Amino acid sequence: MFHSLFDVGCSGLKISRRRGIITHWDIDGLASAVILSKMLNPERKILSSVNSVARYIGELVSLGLNEIWIADLNPASSMKNQLNMTIERAKRLGVKLYWFDHHQWSHHMINLFNQYSEVISYINEPSMVASDIVANYFGVSGNEYYRKLVSLAYDDDFFENRFEITRIYRRVLKWNGWDIRYRVLESLSQGELEPRWLIEYYVNEVKNLYENLMREAIGRMEVVEKNGARLLIFPDVDPRVHPGELIEVVEKQGLLAHAYIVRYPRGISLRSDYVDVSKIASLYGGGGHPRVAGIPGGVGMEAVLKSLLDALEKYGVNRPLYIS
Repeated sequence: MFHSLFDVGCSGLKISRRRGIITHWDIDGLASAVILSKMLNPERKILSSVNSVARYIGELVSLGLNEIWIADLNPASSMKNQLNMTIERAKRLGVKLYWFDHHQWSHHMINLFNQYSEVISYINEPSMVASDIVANYFGVSGNEYYRKLVSLAYDDDFFENRFEITRIYRRVLKWNGWDIRYRVLESLSQGELEPRWLIEYYVNEVKNLYENLMREAIGRMEVVEKNGARLLIFPDVDPRVHPGELIEVVEKQGLLAHAYIVRYPRGISLRSDYVDVSKIASLYGGGGHPRVAGIPGGVGMEAVLKSLLDALEKYGVNRPLYIS
């Protein structure tokens, strides 16, 4: 499964390899970027949201790069047309794409990638985090520092919350935009797993305000009950608040539900142990994992709520499909 295409790609010594990397900006994406940067020495490093990945691929192609490595970014169905045009252009110019991800991909995107197998090489393994896939691909999973990075990625993405530094990273990375994210990448690339500046910034600038935003979001929470199903809805949540932490707090308060909807200004987060929310998200151009998924853009809450209620009615609420 992890046969290295890197070795194949480097075998033609007469070909000048100009490389760029694009990864997500969360802990897993940053860990992937650190490993990719060390292994590839890329000309460009880009941190990206899911919605921007096709545009960034196009930009790197325009710069004349002939290898683009992508990690921890889900090729959502809503991007299919844009990605199709970008990949077609890459094909014409002889550009190779290498894609590593762990989210649930739609059949539409898998079929698209398979149509361009001479352009795209990909590994999609939902049981792992992307940085672990990358480390295995390059045969460096035994590296002590990379193991620590990958461990933090699992702690964050699987919401294990074993390390306090994970919570600090999670909150800071959502707090103040791209400059902070690139600064974190620089620190991690230099081997600083717990940089002092990050912890000081969290304590002085983030912690108290973040906890206030959490309390405000919980204060606006709504409850919907129908046919035995119970949903908790959090409308108008500040985008800096992590949905998992929000739900973690209300569950500790005894407020349990079969599904949770967190509405942000530019998207919706879904969580449930009773239905595959990635399938529901895919209906609206989103995606993710069976228990945790997201929908970008301004999709209507009523439509998503109806889809969730219909799924809960179909599969039942007496026994979870997914048990931790």
